[in-house]
Amino acid sequence: MFPVNLNDLSPANIQALIDSEVAESLTLEYKRDLPSGQSEKKREFLYDVAAMANALGGDIVFGILDRRGEDNQSTGVADGLSGIKLANAQAEINRLSNLIGDSIAPRVAGIQMVPATSPQGDVLVLRVPRSWNKPHMVTIGGVNKFFGRVGTTKYLMSVDEIGRSFSEQRELRESIERWRSHRAELVKRGEGPVGPPGPVTMLFHAIPTSAFTRDVLRETWTVSEQEKNFMHVPNRPTNFRYNADGFLSLAVAGRQAYGYTQLFRSGIVEYADAYCYSPPMQGYDSMISGQKLEQEMVNCYKDVLRRIRAQGRSELLYVGFSLIGIANKSFYSTLRSLAIPDQYSILQDIFTSPEVFADMNDPEELPYNRTLLPLVDTMWQVAGRPGTPFKLKGRWDPFGEFQ
Repeated sequence: MFPVNLNDLSPANIQALIDSEVAESLTLEYKRDLPSGQSEKKREFLYDVAAMANALGGDIVFGILDRRGEDNQSTGVADGLSGIKLANAQAEINRLSNLIGDSIAPRVAGIQMVPATSPQGDVLVLRVPRSWNKPHMVTIGGVNKFFGRVGTTKYLMSVDEIGRSFSEQRELRESIERWRSHRAELVKRGEGPVGPPGPVTMLFHAIPTSAFTRDVLRETWTVSEQEKNFMHVPNRPTNFRYNADGFLSLAVAGRQAYGYTQLFRSGIVEYADAYCYSPPMQGYDSMISGQKLEQEMVNCYKDVLRRIRAQGRSELLYVGFSLIGIANKSFYSTLRSLAIPDQYSILQDIFTSPEVFADMNDPEELPYNRTLLPLVDTMWQVAGRPGTPFKLKGRWDPFGEFQ
């Protein structure tokens, strides 16, 4: 795999493969030509993509010639450009994207394709992420096959291997659920990053699929000054520091923390909002502001997208929230409706939502209806409603003006 952010790919990166005589590997493969519309060519292309997704991911580089040995057999070493020309690179990307989306199940999330153009020939790099929604099956023209990859070779997976892949996915989901429940319990007990942020706290988690893979710490983990300035912190940051988990940015007034953003070294981001609750006052009951929580979810998710896309990462995210300290409290629809609480008090003190999947390369506009609306509706169901009340003309709008 290229040691480069594909957003920064240039002809110089391609030439470096040739000059350095880089060979194919488990995560790198060269192709002379783009797959044509012939059935056999399409199948082989899909087998390669599925095999990489079912293994460790990797890059397929179209437009590269590999060196031939004395026996005229491929050596797998980059030897030059094949001279293909991409008259319409975006049309080709769309064709291959549609082919992958229509012919591999479940869908491979996080696919990236980037062209690099030079006078000697064009190249298209297809990046396949390591999948955490595997095993992926090729389904085209009556074919239903699972492929794996070892070394530079793809192979048909055995029944046992397919079963192990399904088991790995269950174990990952269970690990994420346990971790999120543990974090909520820590905050409830006042053992989170800053003690108990407030009587009611929302945690919003963005968990990359790579966060639960074992890796070796190879260099000191730090956060850039630019990132410190741009990262979103619920309720305005006032200070920051490194801590045992990674990096913490706080919103503090006096000794009370109203919010924080915790960046974990593993890539997980935890946002906390404790400014969503008003205690009983002036004859009114206590209030959890549902609109404030909805807006904060959108702001946090927007920050996650910004960070991951800036880093050029292509992977699946698990996104979810937890509500802590909510027993015997009620949600209010708007700040102007203080006298009209929603009808049901909440029974449990901690609620942890199911996770939703988010594909970083799948375009989605504010307020992220596909990813966040299912979570928002779940939050309101905890409060006794079927879903969010914040809709204008039938469309979810958490930032709209409501009476």
